[in-house]
Amino acid sequence: MADEAVMDRERGDGMTGGASDKGAGPERGTPPADRAAVLNSAAALRTVLRYHQQMGIERYPLSPVLAQFLRSGGAQARPAASGGEPGRAAPPERIKAPQPEASGTAASALQALRSEIDACRQCPLATARQGVVHAMGSADALLVVVGDYSDQSTGFAATTLFGATEDTMLWNMMRAIGLSPEQVYVTNAVKCCPLPSDIPGDDSIRCCHGYLLREIELVRPRVVCAMGEIAACSLTGAQGSLFRTRGRFHPCRLARPAGEPLQIMATFHPRFLLKNVELKKAAWQDLQMIQRHLQAR
Repeated sequence: MADEAVMDRERGDGMTGGASDKGAGPERGTPPADRAAVLNSAAALRTVLRYHQQMGIERYPLSPVLAQFLRSGGAQARPAASGGEPGRAAPPERIKAPQPEASGTAASALQALRSEIDACRQCPLATARQGVVHAMGSADALLVVVGDYSDQSTGFAATTLFGATEDTMLWNMMRAIGLSPEQVYVTNAVKCCPLPSDIPGDDSIRCCHGYLLREIELVRPRVVCAMGEIAACSLTGAQGSLFRTRGRFHPCRLARPAGEPLQIMATFHPRFLLKNVELKKAAWQDLQMIQRHLQAR
């Protein structure tokens, strides 16, 4: 028992409740806490929590990094590798969208665009890819959904838009706001499907940007839903986290013939929602805004 008491005193980690005969106090050599700094940190944390509450975030995922932080009491916790979604990239340069053919219908022009994409060799991804994933949907769709890229790790299929599980969630999301597959045109900001565990670089995003704008210009939807940070940055030019971009409409770089800008709603990608289910409520709020926008026209 005496040995155990000695061990408790030497450990001094506050977990056993043991204290020396001289009373509890800070460990020797530990500087006293700066009260002003603590109050400022608490105020900043309160602001962040209030912002998350307004976005509909009620719970936080227990990630390995957060678990390590809690175990260590906040000391020497390694920061996360990325502050946002996987695959986040800087917004590409503004590229003027090539004009569609003057003759022919939108459907035939989209088919010709598919052939151009198949023959594209403008970026390194063209020689290190699983294949090309073309858009799916009607040329007169009400809504264009733009994802980041197709992520396939168990065999390539040209009909897999975002990913096997991600596509199921995508169509569930569309049905939830009353849209059938015939009313939705789905494409990606990056047309090539990268090799497993690869993420497209900025050069690939820039090369595909002109193709993406041509698609939207040909379909002429009522609204565009950008799912993921790559898609949101590519279409709106907004920099920073998707947490700040989502939840409101942004003007697209393409303008209507009458001058009215096409509206973009940025939201979370199904790939991100599958890993962070607590954000589904926030994504649902974004989808409801799209639904109200479509119903009002």
